[in-house]
Amino acid sequence: MKKIVYATNCTEHSSTALKYTYANRKIFDADLIVLHVVTSAQKLSKKETAKLLTEEKNRVADFCSSQLGDSLENLDLTISVVTGESPIKGIQDFVKDMNLQMLVIGACGAGPIRELLFGSTAKEMITHPEFPILTIPQAYEVKTPKKILYTTDFEEEDVFYLKKLVETFSTHSSNISVVHIIKKDDKPEKIKEQEEKFKKLKSANFDSSKLEYELIYSNNVVDALSKFIKEEDIDIVAMLERKNQQKSNLLHKDVVKQIYASVKVPLLIFK
Repeated sequence: MKKIVYATNCTEHSSTALKYTYANRKIFDADLIVLHVVTSAQKLSKKETAKLLTEEKNRVADFCSSQLGDSLENLDLTISVVTGESPIKGIQDFVKDMNLQMLVIGACGAGPIRELLFGSTAKEMITHPEFPILTIPQAYEVKTPKKILYTTDFEEEDVFYLKKLVETFSTHSSNISVVHIIKKDDKPEKIKEQEEKFKKLKSANFDSSKLEYELIYSNNVVDALSKFIKEEDIDIVAMLERKNQQKSNLLHKDVVKQIYASVKVPLLIFK
């Protein structure tokens, strides 16, 4: 069975991510694990560490019960508390060799300097993901995702992840918009090349009833995507970490960070 790992530090900033993940766990068809990483046990004895882990596990249980409004015995989740040099290292060690569908993590704050709940170090996870990462804004209204935006730059992996999105959301009346941004200032031959690639992607073997395709002509990728997200009432933005950032107009790591800072909907990053 695939796993979804929701990483938490048991603060109010991470509560929305917990509620969102729990409410939508059946959509993803995976077991839910609530993970808390303890970083203060590095110099403790084994006995002291065991005591600390028990205390922290009880704290996580109380957090889940209070936020989800039910006793732990009635909740469809598993709690894991581990030690780590840092939250990020603890997460990486925990999910290693796991059949992980995605990591879910909360985002706190607002505006252009919004950070992941684990701080600036964790922000690098969205630009160099080792596994799919779903970030949930703190103030986001928990609901079932109906409209998903997938941004494409014609990578080979696009077909694979589009099929995964279709499979994941096919039974939940969700529609997926596949969008590519073409810079207005590009040379005509480059624009023509991108338009032809987009036509080729549209002809791939997908459930066409679930997919809508749109080319957007704009010199500002972030503004164009933000406008589309708002106008189309998008529930999840899905992006692929781009291999060839030099040739890519769309979603190199700086753009990913800008999108992360500006959008107010869940952001799903594929590796």
